[in-house]
Amino acid sequence: MVSESLYRRLVPGAPLHRRTDRDPLSAVARDRAESLRSAVPPTPGLTDPRLHSTWEGRIEQILFAFPAWAVDDPESAAAYRSVISALRPGTEFVVVHSAGARDAVEEWFRAAGHADTVTYVPLPDYVSFTDWAEDAYVALTDAGDGSAYLMEPWEFLRGGDALIADAVEEYTDIRSSQAPLIFQGGNCLIGDDFWLLGTDYFADSVALLQGGRPPVDVPDDADLDTVVRGLFHDYVDASRELRLVGTRRPIPVSDFAGRREGDDYFLDLPSDGVGAYQPIFHIDMFVSLVGRRNDRFTVLIGDPSMADSMLGTTSPYGLADVYDSIARGFAGAGMDVVRNPLVHRPTLGRSFTVAQLRQIAERDGDAALLQAVGELVAQGAADDTDVTVRTWHHITWNNCLVEDSAAEGRHVYMPTYGGGAPDLAALDAHMSQLWEGFGYTVHPLADFGAFARRQGVVHCIKKYLRRGD
Repeated sequence: MVSESLYRRLVPGAPLHRRTDRDPLSAVARDRAESLRSAVPPTPGLTDPRLHSTWEGRIEQILFAFPAWAVDDPESAAAYRSVISALRPGTEFVVVHSAGARDAVEEWFRAAGHADTVTYVPLPDYVSFTDWAEDAYVALTDAGDGSAYLMEPWEFLRGGDALIADAVEEYTDIRSSQAPLIFQGGNCLIGDDFWLLGTDYFADSVALLQGGRPPVDVPDDADLDTVVRGLFHDYVDASRELRLVGTRRPIPVSDFAGRREGDDYFLDLPSDGVGAYQPIFHIDMFVSLVGRRNDRFTVLIGDPSMADSMLGTTSPYGLADVYDSIARGFAGAGMDVVRNPLVHRPTLGRSFTVAQLRQIAERDGDAALLQAVGELVAQGAADDTDVTVRTWHHITWNNCLVEDSAAEGRHVYMPTYGGGAPDLAALDAHMSQLWEGFGYTVHPLADFGAFARRQGVVHCIKKYLRRGD
């Protein structure tokens, strides 16, 4: 992946608070992490951990996180409010927010008729957290005593998001704990007798145990895959089968590509948002759990080639073959697989001459960027040719909220994009019809295009804390 410093030089106007952002560890932080790894690993207080379903049951309690910068952004605020208003009266909310934004956030819930069912969790204004409430933990219940937990991974490097679980513990009866594993909530989807984990974080968890000071003792002759599966069983979910979603080998994607289209030249960043073993870094961006029908579970899998066919476009870095392979894997596991459009779309950034790009590549010693410059030259670019930087993001309808409730019926809360990109209105309609065909009532939300450009959508900004019947 392109380094953050180089990325910001090439794309200075890129949106902040992307879901793919990572913060580098300082030397002090690395020393502290090493000291933690040398300590006795935490013993879980759980006897029978069970994750909350991604699709089944009434949404009874849900968590949001609203930092001040997002509250002040009209486009973000409109999207948040559309979700709040769409959720039924009686829904309980846990709302983490910047302390200075309290009045504005309270007004959102009053206007939506939820004033009496909100627990507010203030964080100091200087805490730099994001609105991606899904990722810094998984939510589960100990079936042994009914206690609720936010289970955090061994490390989580995104601003101040790692402070959220502890803050929620202070204001609710939800406990915070930690597992000796690497995961993020957005890379987990929970079915009935199975749960899905993106292969990237399983591989990262194996790597954690291979490190110099792993958080648990692993016998020399132990099979690491088996050990990691055992840890996920003990700390995350003891009742469901863990299934991995991804490719068997790393996906070969270049950080940079030089591309000519007609008389225009582009420096593309095709790896942005792509995982090591996944076509998108989190599976909730391209997989939707629909539910079990006639003893077979139905899943929706995104398809860039379908989107291109419907829009009359071409996505040179869409990785359609990877999605196809993953879809075949689900089908081979006995699931009913339905494909849906998933758009891979560029955003135009600033321009550089070929000479300027070569100078940046040589100064940074970046071989991938230097190779892309060579590709541009091979396609006819001269030193003074202007080259426009293009970043790529995924526009996805898979990233939605699903509720299959015996008491309340079937509902899907779905992002839309046609308000900001009129050509996508037809795909909004297509997805509504698709879900209606499954027997769901569709609740269209506001335009989430700005979120997609930050590599996330509506499923990313919430965490299910409790499901009912």
